[in-house]
Amino acid sequence: MSRKKLRIKNTDAENLVANLRGEVGEIVTSWVLMRRYTNAARQISSGDDEKDIQNPDLNVIHIMESKLEDEIVARLSELAEEKIGRLNFYFAGQKLDILHREIDAFAKFIINERIREKRNQHISHKELPERRADHRPILIPYPILLHAVAMALRIMKKIDRKLLGPSAPFLWRETRKRRYQFLFISPHAAYMLVPYLNLSGYDRIQVLREEIREGFDVWSEMGTTINGQSTKILVCKKWGVILLGDQLLPLNQYPLVSLSSIQLDESPRIEGPTEPQAT
Repeated sequence: MSRKKLRIKNTDAENLVANLRGEVGEIVTSWVLMRRYTNAARQISSGDDEKDIQNPDLNVIHIMESKLEDEIVARLSELAEEKIGRLNFYFAGQKLDILHREIDAFAKFIINERIREKRNQHISHKELPERRADHRPILIPYPILLHAVAMALRIMKKIDRKLLGPSAPFLWRETRKRRYQFLFISPHAAYMLVPYLNLSGYDRIQVLREEIREGFDVWSEMGTTINGQSTKILVCKKWGVILLGDQLLPLNQYPLVSLSSIQLDESPRIEGPTEPQAT
């Protein structure tokens, strides 16, 4: 077995995908911050170039814009590398044997739109021209940068769909709600924890239905009491959902470890937010 194949085989898939998700999270966060600085620059700009050049606050904003753009360019370029053992889409595609065409298209976009070239000449892994006159600026239009970010995010979601299953779209939807909430946690760590976000009872039922359609083994039998009467019911421990008759009922907490009793005031409806109380 070749060294590369051995590295692919020995690499833990969850470790690879979690850290890859963290990298994409860093890119998304940098893009959100860059947009904030861009909007702030528009608000305080006077429209007079000579006057704006003398405004230190505006200059600081432009510097931060530029640094965030450079970070996005650098991380996108790294994601597009084709190296085993590094944090990139190619490695994940080889490990999971998926998305080869999409990953190749992403790498070609990064190269053709000179994003990697800008990284190599102006940001990191710098290539030094032989003469000062050979230095040339490389400008990446905002629509191109945005398209590259969107491509990376789309690939990451598809990788998660493969690894996490039907819950992935719901978890990423929950992640999007928190995109603009800058909590005291690094973006890398926050996105690594995407699989552990709390989903609503309604969303968990949708995930469970999709898992059933895809042939997942979701049910186990558990003894409990319902309104004081002992019985055995089918439960999905992973999503904290119980099956009563033909109804799927989400509990208020999940994953389900034990279920000593359930108190139902009335027949609940699965379409609404009602979650039966379990103890």
